[in-house]
Amino acid sequence: MSIQIEGNVVAAHEVLAQLKEWDSALVGNNVDALIEQCAQNVSMFDVSTQLEGAEAYRKEWQKFSPYFFDGMQITRRDVKVHASDHLVVLHCHSKVEHKALKGQLQMPWCRTTLCLQKTNEQWVMVHQHISMPVDLATGKAIILKDKSKLRLVV
Repeated sequence: MSIQIEGNVVAAHEVLAQLKEWDSALVGNNVDALIEQCAQNVSMFDVSTQLEGAEAYRKEWQKFSPYFFDGMQITRRDVKVHASDHLVVLHCHSKVEHKALKGQLQMPWCRTTLCLQKTNEQWVMVHQHISMPVDLATGKAIILKDKSKLRLVV
């Protein structure tokens, strides 16, 4: 996984370490551990929904928890971290897949942006945005390949 860091390197590495904890909580289906890493006013823009507040965020993860079981893994690429002393923005491509199905079932890459704020010496998620590009002519999702080839056409 390639990682580019701009700004406060210490803050960036703190958030990257916390991201590993986040991934462990997610694949371990530990919704409480996910919520502990969120601000009370966390917001999320997802492929299928938009929500605000830790309780709404909890309900959303509880809804998806049956799909997270042993063997799940999270993969990221093209990670870029923009960090200051109290705010970090991280964006990347990510996907969730099952180890046993890797290579058999092609899971799509999503665009992911995470915004974390340092509060009381702890980094908390204040915003998460997950999306897929859409072909505006057809309304269908564009599946990102293993190497991103999107370009702006004007």
